Amino acid sequence: MLSHHDRTELEKIERNLELSDPDLAAALRDGKRPKSRALRSALLIVFAITAVTLLVLGLVLPDPGVTLCGILTLTGTVWTHVARHRI
Repeated sequence: MLSHHDRTELEKIERNLELSDPDLAAALRDGKRPKSRALRSALLIVFAITAVTLLVLGLVLPDPGVTLCGILTLTGTVWTHVARHRI
């Protein structure tokens, strides 16, 4: 059981969290995990590296399919990056 002082301190922390980050407070209250932006950023970086690698390989190899895959991957990566920053 928490003491009166501990409960008061927890209530202060809860109010401060509500004011500073209401999305995180709602996620914690509902028991849901907040969306991870780090994972999304890491995936975008991996797709960008893959796209550039495919484009370079497409220039070296005489296969236009590799270049097309690189262009499509790069287009999707840029589109996702731009859409993410508009929100």
